[in-house]
Amino acid sequence: MCFTRFLISPHALSGTLSTFTLTGREAHHLTHVKRLGPGDLVELIDGSGILAKAKIISINRPEVGLQIVEVSKQLNDCLPINLIIALLKADHMGWIIQKATELGVQTIYPVITQHTVVKVNPEKTDRYLVRWKKIAGQALKQCRGNFMPNIYPVISLEDALGKVPCAGAKILLWESEKKRSLFTAWKDQKNAIPVTVITGPEGGFIREEIIACKEAGFNTATMGIRTLRSETAAIGSVAALATMMTSDLEKKS
Repeated sequence: MCFTRFLISPHALSGTLSTFTLTGREAHHLTHVKRLGPGDLVELIDGSGILAKAKIISINRPEVGLQIVEVSKQLNDCLPINLIIALLKADHMGWIIQKATELGVQTIYPVITQHTVVKVNPEKTDRYLVRWKKIAGQALKQCRGNFMPNIYPVISLEDALGKVPCAGAKILLWESEKKRSLFTAWKDQKNAIPVTVITGPEGGFIREEIIACKEAGFNTATMGIRTLRSETAAIGSVAALATMMTSDLEKKS
């Protein structure tokens, strides 16, 4: 039986807690949206693999008292995919964070490029991160995942290239690449994992950025004959890689 899930702070259930107090948005969601009450069972997740089954024992708005019934450590269900995505407008970026979380991306690097449309206020970058993590948390509950993606603050493309794991496959989606498909680009790198994918801004990459990515070991690839929106290319590539990885695992099992 599936119980409604609520997201709590990472490591909040560390130790041997027998009770827990749910507060804030999650408590409001439990009482006002789900309309649960004393005696009902729920699940708590912290985004780092901890899953707890709990029983509601009291509701004293804005707090909900829970009795911890069982706590377990879940396997990491993220896929070995890192997504470097040029910063897009707020609604598009939120959509990418949501879908990337549902698909199981392990790391997301929002980056600034020469043609990035969004004007970034350095004083507001923390707000972006808070909002993205909130979106990822809601998506994690909906898809019944166990691990949140690691979402970095906004950084430059150059800095992101320096954070990419040395091992694994590296793929740059580029509209000027006409021959090598995503599948071929990964196959050419012996289906190595993790896979790091870079997708560009609405205006595409400039020549110097393409050169920098290639020098960092990235192979260019295309998603097909049509020119895709940035958000479509990002999530389309992740979904395709997720499917190929699942197929690859089936062959090895």
